Amino acid sequence: GERSRSAIAMAAEVAGGGGVHQFGSICLASTGSAPQGTFKLETKGFTWRKQGGGKTIEVSSSEIRDAFWSRSGREFILTVKKNDGSQISFVGFRERDLEELRSRFDSGVRVLELSADGRNWGDLEIVDKQLVFESEGKKCFEVAMKDITQASLQGKNEVAVEFQTDDTGTATKEDALVEMTFYVPPDSSTYFAEEDKTSAKVFLDSVLEKADLVTSSDDVILSMPEVAVVVPRGRYECQLHMNFLKLVGQSQDFKIRYTNIMRVFVLPKVHQPQTLVVLSLDPPIRKGQTFYPHVLFQFHNDEETEVHLNLSEENLEKKNKQNGNGIPDRNFSGASSDVFAKVVRGLAGAKISRPQKFKNSSGEGHCVRCSYKSDDGYLFPLEKAFFYVQKPPILILFDDISSVEFARQSMSQYSAAAKTFDLVVKTNSDQEYLFRSIQKQEWQNMFTFIQERDLKIENLKQVQQSMNAAGGRAAAQAAVNLDDGGSEDDEDSDEDEDFKESEDESEDDDDSSDNDESGGDDDDDSDDDDSDSDSDSDSDEKPKKKKAKK
Repeated sequence: GERSRSAIAMAAEVAGGGGVHQFGSICLASTGSAPQGTFKLETKGFTWRKQGGGKTIEVSSSEIRDAFWSRSGREFILTVKKNDGSQISFVGFRERDLEELRSRFDSGVRVLELSADGRNWGDLEIVDKQLVFESEGKKCFEVAMKDITQASLQGKNEVAVEFQTDDTGTATKEDALVEMTFYVPPDSSTYFAEEDKTSAKVFLDSVLEKADLVTSSDDVILSMPEVAVVVPRGRYECQLHMNFLKLVGQSQDFKIRYTNIMRVFVLPKVHQPQTLVVLSLDPPIRKGQTFYPHVLFQFHNDEETEVHLNLSEENLEKKNKQNGNGIPDRNFSGASSDVFAKVVRGLAGAKISRPQKFKNSSGEGHCVRCSYKSDDGYLFPLEKAFFYVQKPPILILFDDISSVEFARQSMSQYSAAAKTFDLVVKTNSDQEYLFRSIQKQEWQNMFTFIQERDLKIENLKQVQQSMNAAGGRAAAQAAVNLDDGGSEDDEDSDEDEDFKESEDESEDDDDSSDNDESGGDDDDDSDDDDSDSDSDSDSDEKPKKKKAKK
C-alpha cells in the first residue's frame, strides 16, 4: 500500500551530540520491492538501515564520487555514485532536506532534472556501470548493468535485454519489469556499424562485455540432490550457479540471487544429530502468500560429502576477487553442512555465523529448547542476536531489543516448584516475542549471557532475589543431607564430579584445537561436541518415541 504522507514528511532528527543527522522513512531504490529504512548522515559518511533489521548499507566519505538530487513526483531522490562506478538511490526526501545534504557531502549535491515527457526516442549509452537512456539531454531512466541477466538480437536492428527475475523482492509489487527491447538504427551515431556487424550488434557486444554475464544458464557449479529443507518444507535439488542459487522441487522451484543472501548461519541442534544451515535473505522469497526471510537446510551430522566445483580458472579468479578468496580450492570435503555453508560463502560472499560462547546447562550444545506459540523449537543465543528455529524462524538483533524479561520467576510457591520459565523479548518497534517452557536449569546460563550483552532486564531485582532464594534452598538441602549422613551418596557424587570434570577437559581440548585450526574468524566453532552429545541423547529418547507410536 501507499506510505502515509505523515511518514514521508517525518522531520529530520538531529541526534544529541556527534553531529548525526537522521532522516526517517527513506526507501532504497531497487529492482524489486523498495524497503523502507532510516538514512543517517555522519561525519565519516552515511548509513542506511532497513526498518526492523536486515539489510544495512554503509558508505564512507572517501568512497563517494558524486551525489545527485532529482524530483520524482512529490518526493525527491538522492543518488550517490561511488568511486567504483556503482551507484545507490534513496527515495523519500523532502525539498528542504537538500540544504542539509549539501552541507554534509564534500563533493556537493548537483540538481539533476529528469525527463517526464514520455518520449521513447533518445540516446542510449553505457556510463560506468549503468545503462542510461536520455531524451534531449535529460535522463529518462537508467538500469544497473549487474541486473541484466541476458541480452540477444531480435532481428537485425533490435536488442532484447532481460533482467533478473528471482523469487525475492515481490512483496509489494505484483508486476515487475523483466525485459526491454531497444531499436538501434543502422546509421546510429553512437554505435557505428562495421562491415560484418550492424549497429545493433555493436551495442549488443557492449552490453555483453559490460554486464559481465554468464553466457549459459545451464552452467551448474555444484548440484546437491535431495537436500532436506525445513522452511519452506520439502526436498529439493540445490543447484549453485555463478550468480544465483536454485532450489528445484517436485511442485515448485525457487531462484535466489547471491546478492540477496545477507548471512549464513550454521546451527547445530541439541539432543538431535542434525545441523541447520540457514540462509538469511533480504528481500525474502515467496510461496503463495507466505514470505520466507530465512531458508532452513537440514543435514545429518554423520553425513559427509566430497565435491568438486565446476568452475573455470577465469571464473574462480573472478569469484575470489569479489569475495575475498572464499574459494581457495575447487575441491571441498567434510560434513555436508560445512561443505554447503562454505561453498555458499565462497560464491555469495556472505559471512558465516556460528554459536560460540553460549553453552547450555549440560555443556552439550549451544541452544535451549523452548516453544514459540504452538511450535516447539530451539533458541540460539548468538554473539549479536537471538535466533529461534524452526517455525517460524525468528532473528532478533540485540541492537533492536529494548528489554528482556524472565517470566514466572517470582518467589511464589508456584514459581519455586515450576520446572520451566519463560523469556519475553521486546523490540524497539514495540513487538514482543514470548519463548515458553525453557528448562529451569538453563536459567543461570541465560541470565549470565544476557547480562554480559548489556541487555536491559525489566525484572532484574526480582530475578536476583529468586536466584538468591534458590541458592539458599540449595544450601539448606545440602545441610540436611549432611545431617542425615549418606556416605554412599557422597561417594557417588564424588565419582560423578570426577566424571564430569574429565568430560569438560576433553571438550575444552576439542574447542581449543578447533579455534587454532579455524583462525578465530566467524567460522571458529566446530560442531563435533554437539554431534557426539546429540547422538547420545538421541538414543535416550528412543523409548519415548516408541510409546508415542503405540
